[in-house]
Amino acid sequence: MRTTTWVAVSVVAFALAKPASAQTTGEMTTTGETTTTGETTTTVTAEPSYPSVPRSPSAEAYPRLDEKTALMVGKDRLKLGILAFEYGILERLSVGTTPPVWALRAFKSILVPNLFVKGQIVDRDPFWVSAVVAGYYADISKGQASGQLLDIPLSLFASFRADKHFYLHAEGAYIFVRGFGDGDLSRADIGGTAAARAGQAQLLAEVRIVDWFSLTALGRYQFYSSTLTVSGSGMADAATTASLDGEVVPRIQHPWEVIGGVAILLKHVHIIAGAGYGYYFVPGLEIPIQKRGFVPDGSLSVLFTL
Repeated sequence: MRTTTWVAVSVVAFALAKPASAQTTGEMTTTGETTTTGETTTTVTAEPSYPSVPRSPSAEAYPRLDEKTALMVGKDRLKLGILAFEYGILERLSVGTTPPVWALRAFKSILVPNLFVKGQIVDRDPFWVSAVVAGYYADISKGQASGQLLDIPLSLFASFRADKHFYLHAEGAYIFVRGFGDGDLSRADIGGTAAARAGQAQLLAEVRIVDWFSLTALGRYQFYSSTLTVSGSGMADAATTASLDGEVVPRIQHPWEVIGGVAILLKHVHIIAGAGYGYYFVPGLEIPIQKRGFVPDGSLSVLFTL
């Protein structure tokens, strides 16, 4: 008895994004063979291969601006910079410290150990959201007065890529400050900079001219400021005890700054330089200097992949 067997093999696949000469997503490639040996038809279909999810900007071929934005330094990336030492534990989590605040010890009798943690909450290109929690502890003791200052900036960053060349980076920050100790704490400051609880907002516009070079424009405004209540006691002399209850009130309630600059973002080196006008905000602490004038902006970082 004569039998006829039809064997067909079909392979269906979605091609990943490639240059113009390659197949686009959704195209199918089909091959087949025919053999006459029976009456049974067998069809084998391969599972489709879907495009991979776009990677976080910090892991792309060229760097993105991760300072003062919601973008991340990247997993297993170590950044050693003038303004920050930072290490990416995960693609969306990093820890670091602020070197300039440690360096105050060289000019003032103040030691300010500090640490910050940055975590990315939303990673949906072209929109990202990250939160930064930092802590700064300062011993502001003077003479027989023993005082400490705790500064905890809490920041929420949102970054949006309007198109290939234009980014907007927004920040909302609350700076929690508490002074405590024994003695005269009426001068609760760090290097002459008044400390108070405050709310601040910042907007950074970035125009990417080429892959590694951007123009930037930044504005920061302190829309809320509260007094810092201090209290303490100490010995005025061997027979006299003095007590103090008071408030530290910043002379400028609503400081601001505007800065124009450039960002050079190479694979292993980031350089940021700019200048502006207003009240200088101490990096990390985000405490404004109570004097209006020229505002410098600069950062140099070297990045390593571990």
